Amino acid sequence: MAQYGGYGGGYGGYGRGYGSRSMNQLPSTPKKPLTPDQIAEEQTKWLDKKVKLTEDQSISIETLNLDHALKLSDYQEAFMKIHANSRPSPQEIQQIRETVDKWQTEKDEKFKGILTPEQWEIYEKKKKGMPYTQTAKN
Repeated sequence: MAQYGGYGGGYGGYGRGYGSRSMNQLPSTPKKPLTPDQIAEEQTKWLDKKVKLTEDQSISIETLNLDHALKLSDYQEAFMKIHANSRPSPQEIQQIRETVDKWQTEKDEKFKGILTPEQWEIYEKKKKGMPYTQTAKN
């Protein structure tokens, strides 16, 4: 006689019977937010992997990424103090998006001056996948 659900004695499939291992896992602890230094390093590594930065480019790009991450961190901290007990209005959210987009555009313009035309073209195509950026969410 065939069992429903495959291999697990009919209790939800292979290895998933009542009291399976997955129920014994400890709850995952929330990840700590990355520091601006860590964000800058991750973004620079990502870009280096995509376009093969020179050492000078890598230093310049990481400096820009760090400046940008610090600016965003300060902005977020100030915003959280203002809205510790309240939700932002739709207008405030729109203003935040516009500010962050403006800063991202400024950073991109500086990148354009550092990268070669070939590197810039690759960056433009792939930047939506860059970690910890506003463009990654668009």
